[in-house]
Amino acid sequence: MNEHRFGYLEHTADKGVYAFGETLESAFESAAYGMFSLMADLERYEATGQCRVEVSGEDEVALLHAWLRELLFMFEVERLLPVDFHVRGIANGKLEADVDARPFGPDIEWLGSGVKAVTYHGMKVERIGPEYRVQAIVDV
Repeated sequence: MNEHRFGYLEHTADKGVYAFGETLESAFESAAYGMFSLMADLERYEATGQCRVEVSGEDEVALLHAWLRELLFMFEVERLLPVDFHVRGIANGKLEADVDARPFGPDIEWLGSGVKAVTYHGMKVERIGPEYRVQAIVDV
């Protein structure tokens, strides 16, 4: 399992996550881990398979939105719980990643409200010194 650096943001009606990484790829990985950690303690679960994810966006904010939205689609429609994230590359408005996941099962202990949607509200991608910081607000 990759090391993920993230935290939660206080928000009136929704929930937010911010994440850091030495690279843009690792910051995006940590943001995804943070978003799914709102719903389950990911360290408790083993992946049973891996999915390839490819998304595109006109800029880094749109790419972060597309990334998190695609993962939420995987969760809601394919009924897979992503447990780890491996962004292989971000270049020319495209992101390619492998996601370790497992099917939903009765052994998963869900935490709080589920994430319903990823919003553009408050979404940020910025470079702070030698690191990247990303932020997303999600509808719960």
